[in-house]
Amino acid sequence: MAGLHGMILERGHRLLPTASALAGVSAFPPFHFLIPSFVALVPLAVWVADQNDLGDGSVPLRVFRGGVWFGVLYFGLLLYWMPLALAAFTWWAVPAYLTTIMVLALGAGCFTWALHRLTHFGRVPLWLALPLTWTALEWARAHVPGGLAFPWLGLGTSLTGYPELVGSAELVGARGITLWLALLNGLIAEAVWAARAGAGSRILARWATAFVLVLAVPAGWGSWRARTLPVRAVGQVAVVQPNIAAQFRLDGVTSNDSTEAALIRLSPERDGLPSGLAEPDEPSPDLVVWPEVTFFGPIESDDSLQERVLALAERWSAPVVFGGIGETVTEDGDTIPMNSAFLTGRDGHFTDFKYNKHRIVPLVEGAPFSSGAWLEGGSQVDSYGRGRGRPLGTMGAGIRFGILICNESIFASHARAFRLLGADVFLNLTNDGWFGGEAWYTRTSALWQHPAHLVMRAIEQRVGVARAANTGFSLFVDPIGRVYGQTELFQEVVRSETIYTSDVLTVYTRTGDVAGWTALLVTLGLLLIPAPWSRPA
Repeated sequence: MAGLHGMILERGHRLLPTASALAGVSAFPPFHFLIPSFVALVPLAVWVADQNDLGDGSVPLRVFRGGVWFGVLYFGLLLYWMPLALAAFTWWAVPAYLTTIMVLALGAGCFTWALHRLTHFGRVPLWLALPLTWTALEWARAHVPGGLAFPWLGLGTSLTGYPELVGSAELVGARGITLWLALLNGLIAEAVWAARAGAGSRILARWATAFVLVLAVPAGWGSWRARTLPVRAVGQVAVVQPNIAAQFRLDGVTSNDSTEAALIRLSPERDGLPSGLAEPDEPSPDLVVWPEVTFFGPIESDDSLQERVLALAERWSAPVVFGGIGETVTEDGDTIPMNSAFLTGRDGHFTDFKYNKHRIVPLVEGAPFSSGAWLEGGSQVDSYGRGRGRPLGTMGAGIRFGILICNESIFASHARAFRLLGADVFLNLTNDGWFGGEAWYTRTSALWQHPAHLVMRAIEQRVGVARAANTGFSLFVDPIGRVYGQTELFQEVVRSETIYTSDVLTVYTRTGDVAGWTALLVTLGLLLIPAPWSRPA
């Protein structure tokens, strides 16, 4: 009992970590409050700075426990939707959620321990140690092996509601924005610490000046870039939202029948006008996008399903990108299902284009570190294979698009690879129906959190994005990061908009996540190699 009690954070130490957790959550969708992004980490950082070593070894453990406490609240609230979304797939939903939160909370404990170690023993100033350790933690979270990487809602993504402020993501990526925000938090924490130590007004003015400069330069550059970035229209894209409820998606036959009926209702009449869904002068689309796994069934080997899809696609008189279940045959002759995207041509036939999803959702689309066979009998999970290669599709006058299926939008490196291959725009095919229902009280924050990542992908690469979601939000993002043409949730609708791109190959596209791995290496170096100005532990 004594050992268990020692792992619980004392009540008097919970206030500041709790304040940071609650403020941090409020910075993200659906709240998207502006100020918390710049101050959320301050209470936690000040609390860590307050923990002076007593020589009995208790302080490092307390600091670690404080980070775990913060992590349980922070990640637990951000990701409360996980068991609700996974419940339809597997009885592992609650254990998977609890395990995820505990792993993330342990990571937060490592963050506070490292922050304390650097500031108290390495003599690294708080304003510098905070951005280094927090960014290193985010990098590690995004690079867990075995398909468990989870870069969901990094701190930089909290500002996607204000895209002009984060225009410098084209230089440093999302983790560079995280580093910037954590630095601003660190400067405030340092000023608070100095004020509590009795610092004079001149010293506090210096900290205030530093904060204003660090805030103003990147934000000002982003605002200037938003006004001057040369963008061009590359075509008209229609995203289709059939709005098939999650409970119907659990039965392949019912789902396919419901989807077919919805697509018929939404498809154009022979005169080229969608049924009651478009203005007479609206231009015909150059490309139509249906959502992820529009139809269930092995479409490449099911002739009747192919005919069904082609009959619906022909009603649009335009190429159609849609999600479906593809197949890959291994060297051993085994057939593996894939979460794929296909493209039909104007001639009413399938093209050779096929993209297989790379980033498989653990427990939902496959098991971590395995093929997923161990889940059989315990869930309704489909064990999809992991795709290889990044083929580009074409639309209009040779405009090339890359596909991001569902959660692939949260992986900056994946989108960057498409841009390096020549993608002009990104298409995101997804089904977010698992994140909530039509009734307002069943809608979880994931419905707003998920598409926020696309804003950052658009800014990092300076390309346009079109998102087709089964139940919404379907939307478009321009290369500046501005969302337009957004649909309402849980409505059967088509939205046709002009999509844009730029000819800029950004610094981030060329160099990658320099901010992330640099923060990690510097943090590890400072922890492992004693600095000449440090004192012995």
